Amino acid sequence: MGVYIMIFLTHLPSFVRYIFKGMPGTWKRRHQLFFCWIVVMQAVFPGKKTLTEMARYAPNHITEWRFRRLLKAGYLSIRLIVIWFAQEAAAAFPPPEDGVIFIISDSSEKNKRGEKNPCAQKGRKSKNKPWFFGIRFVVLMLSWDVYRIPADFRIILPKKHRDYKKENELFREMLQNFRPPEWTHGVIVMGDCAYASKDNMKMIQQKDKSDRRRSWRFVFAIAKTWKTKDGQFAKNIAWHTPHKYFKRTWIPALPEGNGRKTFYVFRKNVCLRHIGEVTLVLSRKRLNEGPGKTRLIVTNLTGLTARQILCIYNRRWSVEILFKELKSGLGLGEHQVYKDEKRVENSIGVAVIAYLFLIRISKNDITPCKSWSIFQLQNNFRLKIMRKQIEHDMELKLKLKNLKKAA
Repeated sequence: MGVYIMIFLTHLPSFVRYIFKGMPGTWKRRHQLFFCWIVVMQAVFPGKKTLTEMARYAPNHITEWRFRRLLKAGYLSIRLIVIWFAQEAAAAFPPPEDGVIFIISDSSEKNKRGEKNPCAQKGRKSKNKPWFFGIRFVVLMLSWDVYRIPADFRIILPKKHRDYKKENELFREMLQNFRPPEWTHGVIVMGDCAYASKDNMKMIQQKDKSDRRRSWRFVFAIAKTWKTKDGQFAKNIAWHTPHKYFKRTWIPALPEGNGRKTFYVFRKNVCLRHIGEVTLVLSRKRLNEGPGKTRLIVTNLTGLTARQILCIYNRRWSVEILFKELKSGLGLGEHQVYKDEKRVENSIGVAVIAYLFLIRISKNDITPCKSWSIFQLQNNFRLKIMRKQIEHDMELKLKLKNLKKAA
């Protein structure tokens, strides 16, 4: 276990205050100052990110109960701030040459023990997954090159809650509110089987028709229960396709991955019920694997090979890296708030904003085509702000010394 060093902070340097300049929202009393401090402490504090521990290393007037009152504030629109930070972060990095961005959505959970939490629920995603008791949330992530930018999030409330919405409904809400950067020419939406619903695909097709400036496409993994227009199940295509039609191919590793991956693929144009003409790719890790281990990927991208489609779908793994960094590096869900779903949402939103704050303030440390992690950015930012704090303390001591001499 590593040893972390942290000093007491008494002021926010100018390069930190600049990041919060122009932040939207109507703030009461000194809540804007407290919000800046909770985001900075969330990003820089190396220990467990409870409100008590973070307030211990903040200035004396930044106390735990002030942090807690801020998270309880009903007027605080945390989603608006997340969207603004995401736009600022996207504008800070160089755009891709082809102007194509990837929108990736997935859900995760944060274990919680308190039964009084209104957002906590018990369950599991499938019969093969372990049981959990905690908070489930869904994130919409913007990606290109090596950049991972969370653009929006929603909490998945328990089914018995009066405001319960399905995961796909929350996904469509976030996608409807998402505004691509001005330089975008194409948008590719990706997801696993949970997001491959006809409503989601129809929405993307509708956005493609209504958006005259850019094209909208999708790449989804689908369940084998999908049917074609002639009533044939997708599992029958996987079952009755001979091995000789599968071709061996490989896809390069992502910058944060290790080594390239080999697959056996088969590409076919089909007409899905309710969707229309799409390209179907059957993918296996081994040639002799049965249909149960064959992945089905559909897309409305035309003119692409099976290898190119697999390369695009492989980018979905970056959202799993985002979840790991949010939980392990930014302490998502460690604020110990409960009784109201608004407080829980603000708590999760602060962790997402701290992530966006770090990649925005450390944009020079993120190099195109080179892997990076939030842990590296945290360490660099921690050393920088500690150095500024020591310089600030030395300046104060010199001023006091000069005042004493003058007196």
